[in-house]
Amino acid sequence: MKNLPQKMPRYALFVYTICLLSPIAIVKAADPTFLDIDCANATTYAANSTYQTNLNTLLSVLSSNSTVSSGFYNFTAGSSRPDIAYGLFLCRGDISASACQDCVDYASKDVVNRCPRSKQVTIWYEECSLRYSNQSIFGNSDAAVARVLSNTQNVTNATLFREVLAKVMDDIAARASSDHLGKKFATGDSKYSPLQPVYGLAQCTPDLSDAGCNTCLRNCISSFDATKQGASVLFPSCTVRYEMYPFYDASVGAAPPPPSPVPPPPPPSTSTPSSPGNGGISSQVIIAIVVPIGVASMLFIVGFCFLTRRKKKTYNSLREDTVGDDISAVQSLQYDLGTIQAATNNFSDGNKIGEGGFGPVYKGLLPNGQEVAVKRLSRTSGQEITILPLLEPLRTSLSIVDCDASPLILSQT
Repeated sequence: MKNLPQKMPRYALFVYTICLLSPIAIVKAADPTFLDIDCANATTYAANSTYQTNLNTLLSVLSSNSTVSSGFYNFTAGSSRPDIAYGLFLCRGDISASACQDCVDYASKDVVNRCPRSKQVTIWYEECSLRYSNQSIFGNSDAAVARVLSNTQNVTNATLFREVLAKVMDDIAARASSDHLGKKFATGDSKYSPLQPVYGLAQCTPDLSDAGCNTCLRNCISSFDATKQGASVLFPSCTVRYEMYPFYDASVGAAPPPPSPVPPPPPPSTSTPSSPGNGGISSQVIIAIVVPIGVASMLFIVGFCFLTRRKKKTYNSLREDTVGDDISAVQSLQYDLGTIQAATNNFSDGNKIGEGGFGPVYKGLLPNGQEVAVKRLSRTSGQEITILPLLEPLRTSLSIVDCDASPLILSQT
């Protein structure tokens, strides 16, 4: 005030005073938003009692640990009943660490002012909740105390709204109760109309089991009046809320995005993968190449052998047929010695056409007009008498066996 001019207009002095007081107004606006409180006045403690001492210790410890990243902390002060003080705080899952600290610091003082001498108290703010009792409250899904706060305005289509709200609440209750990241907190929204979403929030104290959290949240949801445009249900161990406007940080607690569709497996590569530092074709590629080639080679060999054997059989069959024809044409013929003598003019020298090492050869004419060559064997030759048909003289030989002047049998030599 010494720096002020000695004479200041009253209007300027008023503005200056407002500027000095404005920080106080800003601090006041940062106070957490009070929702409700539950005081069990049936159980109280005396001033300056052991329980009050333990309670003061408890509230101090809770306030000093309000910066924990999980937004949740519990503590027990004292060692003997009935003066043990059990307490905890829970900050809403989407607020910052500094906002959580401010809320818990404020609640640790405000709760005693609002509910003096009570041993069992739960106070709720929009940003956090604080609770203490002379009995253990950790891990218990307490549904005995409930506060329901509802908007005064009704929805236009209650039937459709109930369906949409049930879908939102069922989703966030399931995700919050199975949240193993430490906060048991979830948010979500769904379309009530093309331009009007419904926003929901659910949270449990992290000391509850999954089943305990789910039970607590379902009890909260069943307490909703689904005809209102907004409502909150407050239990000591869990809370739920819905509104027709966004009231939370959508980046925290939202449902994870749907998984991307799994692409189909790529087709088998036709490249030749190589191992590090050693080129070459993989064993799969080698098998894919060698097996078809081996099968084709085996089929080729089998086919070649089959065709070769078939050709050989055909040749032998033709040869047998040809030989058979010759034999049927000649071998079946039988001549006696008189016929041969008549054909060769009794082996006259005029019919003699040559002589070999085993006897002379004579030209003859059979009764059917066929010209033949007849070899007359000597007694010491050891061979058969041979007759040569003169269709192709001296090229094809036929043998006639000498059976002591008995009929001669024509056979192929």
